Amino acid sequence: MELRAELTVQRRGKLCGGAMTTHATSPTAPSIRDEPERNRFVMRVRGGEAFATYRRANGYLVISHTEVPPTLRGQGIGSELAAGIFEFARSKGERIMPACSFLADWVRRHPEYRDVLAGKEA
Repeated sequence: MELRAELTVQRRGKLCGGAMTTHATSPTAPSIRDEPERNRFVMRVRGGEAFATYRRANGYLVISHTEVPPTLRGQGIGSELAAGIFEFARSKGERIMPACSFLADWVRRHPEYRDVLAGKEA
């Protein structure tokens, strides 16, 4: 039996509810899915999937790459994915080490997620 944790994220990048699986308030809200067997988080989007690859190292979640379908770039999809990943980690009590330049830059612009960064006090 495969276990997949899902978080539903509103278009503004905020969580809908506080449970592991939540219901969207918007019919277009994407879902962030952890696929641990493939070491990636996935968000279904129009025309495909946006995803982030990760590994676990020294107790941290190291995000090494994010990708959005080329036709959807520049529309905030990467930011939605980033917010979903940080909310997922926060809900699990995990810390993120952003090895991906997009994610590192994104978290600099979103101080509300700095508590989830590796090396930060809770």
